[in-house]
Amino acid sequence: MKSRTGNRTFMPFLPTGKTMSDEEYGDWLADHAWNPNRYPGLTVENDLTPADWLESLLTPRSFRVEMTVPRGYEACARIYFPFQRTGLDADGEWFEKHIRWQDMARENGMVAHALMEEETIKLPRIGSDVGDQCIDTMSPQQVEAMTPILARHTTSTTGWFLLWDGFGDLNQDVLGLAVPKVKHPDREFFLLRGPLDAFTHFTNNVNYFWPDDRAWCLSSDTDFSWSYLAGSRECTNEILGTPVMDALETTLGNPARSGMDVINDPKGKVAR
Repeated sequence: MKSRTGNRTFMPFLPTGKTMSDEEYGDWLADHAWNPNRYPGLTVENDLTPADWLESLLTPRSFRVEMTVPRGYEACARIYFPFQRTGLDADGEWFEKHIRWQDMARENGMVAHALMEEETIKLPRIGSDVGDQCIDTMSPQQVEAMTPILARHTTSTTGWFLLWDGFGDLNQDVLGLAVPKVKHPDREFFLLRGPLDAFTHFTNNVNYFWPDDRAWCLSSDTDFSWSYLAGSRECTNEILGTPVMDALETTLGNPARSGMDVINDPKGKVAR
């Protein structure tokens, strides 16, 4: 039996009282864990030198945007992952829909701005059948809108992806301990290469994504509910002008930490 069961952080839903043996779980995991080999052209790389350029352009542990976004680009946009609103409608029917951060802020009488936080724009719904929870990656609609924009602003057709090694649903036979990793001060990543539209195949939030010519760089941290896009003014303007992207312009010197929204929470009373 291969040691692919790990700590079982990625599990199927089982009926009450139902259990799986290690062998059954291993077979299930091999079928359901995310495996880049399923997608033509997407490969796991052992040579990590194509990612060497990145770390020297970051400012680690600064808790500013530049901790995550490399220096040297003309402009930067913060792209918010939407809230998932779920609950019962007026007819008692279950519904789910995405809410943009800018719309959530306005709905609750808050200010939509580049440093807003999930907790400072969302009001508690005490006694309500409706709940709002921010999702942990871009919505399919955002990915669909962003992919052709990025393709228009590069001369490359292929690119590079850094994926955090701590995601629990990765296929350990393909993305396991034997695979070399890109090491940054607080994270370690697998390096993958593929066509630009391979971005649509990732089920987890890709930490870094750039084309061969490095015309832009999409970046995020596993703890963020947003991504940053650094690129040319033309590229970022197109992202900023696409409503579904729910993006606002930011700068590398802006904070990127809990407590940064001093406009909607000037006294720091909102629990993070």
